[in-house]
Amino acid sequence: MHQVVISGTGLFIAPYSIGNEELVVSYNAYVRQFNEANAGRIAAGELARLEESSVEFIEKGLGIKRRSVMEKAGILDPQRMRPKLQPRPNSELSMQAEMAVAAGRDALAAAGRLPADIDLVICAASAMQRYYPAMAVEVQNALAITQGAAFDMNVACSSATFALEMASNAVRSGTAVRC
Repeated sequence: MHQVVISGTGLFIAPYSIGNEELVVSYNAYVRQFNEANAGRIAAGELARLEESSVEFIEKGLGIKRRSVMEKAGILDPQRMRPKLQPRPNSELSMQAEMAVAAGRDALAAAGRLPADIDLVICAASAMQRYYPAMAVEVQNALAITQGAAFDMNVACSSATFALEMASNAVRSGTAVRC
């Protein structure tokens, strides 16, 4: 059996940040608009009135003070409250794969390895942006990893733990040298 070690890790951090203050201002504007637009249905008991939030509520309930995001304007728009992300065709790298490639480059550098040293790519996520092409294959191609296998793993909240176990077992059994 072969020894298993994690010799390098990488991290991707989204380029924009939203603090609770900004989020609360936008959300509360949305709440006021929703309640005004639905006043009749709320009065008739058909819809529940939305309550405004506060920075204190978010920090106490979640412990979050800031969050990193890929796109800020759409999230803070009270008419939208979600990112405005441009769809990418299957011929282009998906946004999730782009994130994984950046983290993968960091991991390769930290481990002092080249793409040619890697023979298994596993991408684990609880939600995939798209299922075809496989994100792992996108990452494998973008990092110029020319040998071995690549596959996605989606096991809900346990995706990362399952992927680590799968990679560890692949190295232990000798079916992969470096994942």
